[in-house]
Amino acid sequence: MRYNIPYGDKKVFFEAPEKSVIFYGEMAKIPAVKDIKRALISALESPIGTLPLSNLAKNKENIVILVEDNTRSTPLDIILPIIVDYLNETGVPDSAISFLTAPGTHRLMTDEEILKKLGSKIIKRFKVIQHDANISEDMEDLGTVLAGDYKIPAHVNRYALKADLLLGIGNIVPHCDAGYSGGAKILQPGVCDFVTTSATHAAAGFCPDIPLGVADGNPCRQGMEEVAKIAGLDFIVNTVKNYEGDIVGIFAGDFIKAHREGIKLAEKSFKITVPEPADIVIVSSSPSDMDYWQASKGISCAYFAVKKGGIIIFASPCTEGLAHNHPRFREWLSLPLDEVLRGLRAASPEDVEADMISAVLSVCNCRARDKSKIFSVSDGLTEEDLAAMQYTSFPTVQAALDEAMSLLPEATIGIIPKGGISLPVIDK
Repeated sequence: MRYNIPYGDKKVFFEAPEKSVIFYGEMAKIPAVKDIKRALISALESPIGTLPLSNLAKNKENIVILVEDNTRSTPLDIILPIIVDYLNETGVPDSAISFLTAPGTHRLMTDEEILKKLGSKIIKRFKVIQHDANISEDMEDLGTVLAGDYKIPAHVNRYALKADLLLGIGNIVPHCDAGYSGGAKILQPGVCDFVTTSATHAAAGFCPDIPLGVADGNPCRQGMEEVAKIAGLDFIVNTVKNYEGDIVGIFAGDFIKAHREGIKLAEKSFKITVPEPADIVIVSSSPSDMDYWQASKGISCAYFAVKKGGIIIFASPCTEGLAHNHPRFREWLSLPLDEVLRGLRAASPEDVEADMISAVLSVCNCRARDKSKIFSVSDGLTEEDLAAMQYTSFPTVQAALDEAMSLLPEATIGIIPKGGISLPVIDK
């Protein structure tokens, strides 16, 4: 039978024996919000765990709104005009509102990317500043916070700290380190430096398994939330979308309470039911295709759906290669799991050269690589990248599947079309 999965902005097709395919990672068809403006204003007026935004914004003179970069999919161009008009109606002038991008340790956006992300109305009306994790002078040292007994230095962008009302706008999807995106994640790593982000992510690396879909009890998420508390994140607006990209829910208010309510819907939206782990899992990184730093979410997703000793076929364009701002990523990826974990424990978050964030992402890769062989179909990863990752390169998904079937002739097959956002759940 003929199947397809996304590959960037196109689809790739392949033939597989229908009787061998035990799951195709379909998500629930959750209906879209019909009136986004009405739903958003309702969320702002009746938030979870805080006063209405109109009350919080009263008489404020420096409202800073944290917004994600182009690696995330919150429809900012749709919701930001509604939020700023709402603030205007409560007496806040445009001059009291500005935006700070929250890319974490990602590269800065181009002017064209900012325009596309925020929309021309916002760019023309408001001041927009880009956070750069590399500029230490922009950070303020707030001391340390605790995630369990793990100390996390809190270094936060001063521009955010000077706000008399700090808002964060984001989207909730499963995430391999923080459990889910959204909530406090817009502040940490959003507007922190490499030191703070290294520390929170290291906490995830010490988990007994990849904490995909785990928020409560996740030390990485806890660290992010402790940093957000000390920095004073006042209010969040988080969307939840369905697999087609439509908004299905809007959650506003306290960055923990509103986030947890949003998770309940996100789990329903992004869960894929796996009757049992498959021998071969074909996974697309979609919609996280920009580079391997993002696309590796597909590997973490497939890890939970593949049988031990099986094969993952990973398809991702990785149009911008391996990663930005992480020069040691390839080196960490090349190491076995025990060496990565030893390196993580030995390194200090203050040692930026150690690149602990890369080490944590490498932990996810190691766990998947130790569980299964990984075949790669990618135009953007180099031979050097693939050799370090210990992936076997194939020109097409079909070629990779044919080889996998020759190695495992009676194999069961699972297909995950949107591995960048899927949450596999074994049907026990």
